Amino acid sequence: MGTNNELKVVMRLEDNKALVGIWVSECDPVWFHAEGNLKAILAAIPGFIKQAKERWEQAKLNPKCESPLPSQAEARTTSTRIATTSRTEKSEAQPPMF
Repeated sequence: MGTNNELKVVMRLEDNKALVGIWVSECDPVWFHAEGNLKAILAAIPGFIKQAKERWEQAKLNPKCESPLPSQAEARTTSTRIATTSRTEKSEAQPPMF
C-alpha cells in the first residue's frame, strides 16, 4: 500500500444510495455501492476498508488499458441517406439565419 498511513474515504449519499471510495497514495481507489441511511453506510465503511486493503495486496493499480481508443479505431463505412424535396412543393422553409 501507500508509503504513509493516510487513508481517504469519500462518500456520496443520495436517496439512501451511497457511492463510497477508499484510497491511499500509490494505489487506485476502490469503489463500493451501498444502500441505507448515513448510519448504515458509516457502519459499513470498516468492511469496505478491509476489502480495499485485500484488493491492494493483490494489485495496487488497475491494469493498463491496451485497447484502442475510439479515435484510433479504423473508420467504418456508413451509408448516407439524403432527404430531398421537390422545389415545386410548397413548404414553409426556415428563413436564413444570416
